Amino acid sequence: MQVSLSCALKSCVALLVALATFSASADAATRRAFIVGNSAYQYTSVLANPASDAQDVAKRLGDLGWDVTLQLDLSRAQMLNAFAAFSRQLQPDDLSLVYFAGHALQMGGENYLAPIDARIESEEGVRRQFVPLNAFLADLSRLSRTRIVILDACRDNPFTDKIAAGGEKTRSVGTAKGLARVYAGVGSFIVYSTQPGNVALDGTGRNSPFTKSLLQHLPLAGADVHAVMRRVRADVQKETNEEQIPWENSSLVDEVAFAGDAAAPSPPQRTAEVPVPAPRSDPRGMPPPVMQQYHYVTGLDPKGDNFLALRTGPTPADVRIATMGPDTLLKVHESRGPWRRVELIDGMSGWAHSNWIACCRSVAMARPQPAVVPVAPPRVPPASSAAPPAAVSSCDELWYRRNAIWHSHGYCFTTTRARQVFDTSSCFRDQAAARAAMSPANRATVDALQARERELRCR
Repeated sequence: MQVSLSCALKSCVALLVALATFSASADAATRRAFIVGNSAYQYTSVLANPASDAQDVAKRLGDLGWDVTLQLDLSRAQMLNAFAAFSRQLQPDDLSLVYFAGHALQMGGENYLAPIDARIESEEGVRRQFVPLNAFLADLSRLSRTRIVILDACRDNPFTDKIAAGGEKTRSVGTAKGLARVYAGVGSFIVYSTQPGNVALDGTGRNSPFTKSLLQHLPLAGADVHAVMRRVRADVQKETNEEQIPWENSSLVDEVAFAGDAAAPSPPQRTAEVPVPAPRSDPRGMPPPVMQQYHYVTGLDPKGDNFLALRTGPTPADVRIATMGPDTLLKVHESRGPWRRVELIDGMSGWAHSNWIACCRSVAMARPQPAVVPVAPPRVPPASSAAPPAAVSSCDELWYRRNAIWHSHGYCFTTTRARQVFDTSSCFRDQAAARAAMSPANRATVDALQARERELRCR
């Protein structure tokens, strides 16, 4: 009897320990945010709003139950050290968020965040004195399965002009307007305050147009992050007369909310050899997720660039149009020597070196929806400005045919005429990225139509 009671007692103790461990593990999952606002730049133009933007976002997230780390006006060393300290807190099941407001730029398809002590006059100076966004993304991807990055950056930027004035030129690297698109592994949600290749406004009040709207919509209880961003995008487009269109790249599998109960973090990715259960139907009538096979980016050097470049063609000399972090999912469509023509989950395509591409992973994701709406028929100009019949049947037709091709590849038009004719609410590419996504036949057609327009003196 004593032996039996002793065994029973030990079993009870073991059960209690197991339950306590499980409870601690369940409670360990936390929503953690790293918020940075850089306003007081020492060697370039001071920005009015990033510090107050960061303070207000930190307070709002704190009110919503987030564990917030707020940092203002950081040097490069302070920025790296503060992020390292934040990273050490992260657990795999945490929902992590990084928000940055301040100056930033893209160079060679990679984005760099500006600390307040950045002082540069060359491309090499950017690498030494700025903080590469990919460094943050790599750590977040490694340490937490679900992460959000929000960039209210690339405001009126003086650094680009300084680098250009230096006269330094290379084939594959150069600064460009706005920020470049970046890609990360499954479980990532990357938000830009404006579309790739465009500049965000700093605003005239306490907050930038983007952050002002974000603060308004963050508290929507249980609202998925995509729903929040749709509201923010509509507000900012209206306030800026469509000069600024907030953007996001998403590889989230589950629903995630800023406020209220967030969905469970994305599960660990499975290899193709591991059997997985059939996806279940969504009780709200949404179509069930589909198990899809993807190649993925792997084998990157965490002490090096830690990204794989997406280029316009299959050589190192071709233009870099985006960067892909570890575990970025992609489809391989063509091989040319060691190079692969790949398509990412948002439809962007280009060439990447196969050394860092592996096969394959099965991931439960919704079927990709076309990001481009059907082309609207051309509108007839008002009578007061109507072109002669000959022009309508030639120049206007050439213009429409050329721009319909751009539209079908997700190009975000900047001219008033094109915006009136083509629905740009779901556009997602700047000019370089849209052209890179075209087939050779499409590019040849666009060039031929443009040449014909010049021949007829249409433009």
